[in-house]
Amino acid sequence: MRAYFAMTKKEFLESIRTYRLFLIAAVFLLFGMLNPITAKIMPELLSSFMPEGLTVTLTENPRAIDSWIQFYKNMPTQLILFLILFSGVLTNELSKGTLIHLLTKGLARKTVILSKFTAAACIWTAGYLVCFGATFGYTMYLLPGKLPNIAFSAFCMWLFGVLLISLLLLGGIASGSIYGALLLPGGFLGLLMLLQMIPKLTKYNPYLLASGNVSLLTSQLEKTDFSVSICITFALLILFLSGSLLIFDKKQL
Repeated sequence: MRAYFAMTKKEFLESIRTYRLFLIAAVFLLFGMLNPITAKIMPELLSSFMPEGLTVTLTENPRAIDSWIQFYKNMPTQLILFLILFSGVLTNELSKGTLIHLLTKGLARKTVILSKFTAAACIWTAGYLVCFGATFGYTMYLLPGKLPNIAFSAFCMWLFGVLLISLLLLGGIASGSIYGALLLPGGFLGLLMLLQMIPKLTKYNPYLLASGNVSLLTSQLEKTDFSVSICITFALLILFLSGSLLIFDKKQL
């Protein structure tokens, strides 16, 4: 356990030294503030840019839901940036051979994987909370209004991000390259989006956690509609982490 905590601390320090942590905090905070501000001024912006004679029906008074629509609309961009920034957390050390020295000193291979996953998941959680908190606070100030299932909806999107982090790690271990690390979650995401087009599979699809958030806030979907997809997501998360541990344990360094 001591080695696990030491390696996890090392990962956090590495994120600070490489400015990954500060970049994530800045970007997520910026988006968090912009979400409600954009929702507030969007009708006026669209009206000012519309050609004369063209009439478009716009909501005169932006609502709280408009801010959260922006939140879930922008979150994929932030998640992609996060995955890009963390795509080399393992592959860089593999290519430089820095892990070999630690492993020869008796460090367990599973400790390396679990510590890197823990650090990445914690930083994703911190960045996500910063964005959520900024959006929530500014929305309450600019566009007050009560919405159902805000916390549960946010949890679903967060969990989907953790799932992609586990895939990022698995891709990096299996391929040994940054491109491979990004290709696996990208391909998996594309597959889920294709499966989302089959209505009968929607409740089983983990992608529902990233696509049904607004429907939760508008009560078009209920929490129970996400039960199966959440269970499948947790099962896949354990499967991907187990695969990472197994492959890395057999990998020739």
